[in-house]
Amino acid sequence: MRDGKARDDEVYNFLTATREAKWLLSFSVADYLEKELYHKAIDLQTLSFELKDLPAGIERTKNIHTQADIKKWFFAQYAVVDEKFNVYLKLSH
Repeated sequence: MRDGKARDDEVYNFLTATREAKWLLSFSVADYLEKELYHKAIDLQTLSFELKDLPAGIERTKNIHTQADIKKWFFAQYAVVDEKFNVYLKLSH
């Protein structure tokens, strides 16, 4: 999210790095990581790729707005991640 793009290697690394979340955390966290975060990253990646060939016009504007919505969604996920991982990251004596 640093540059607002989803590069192939980063998306692949995310997927492989989170494959074992179901065993370490929970199935619901694993579903969130794969079915929400990963799939949104693929959507962003696809839209970015398609944008290169779109001429100025309605479809290009729609693509840009959709990308912006996904980027806003990713930003909002910081709070969701805090909530989902909170139970696993609490320290106790």
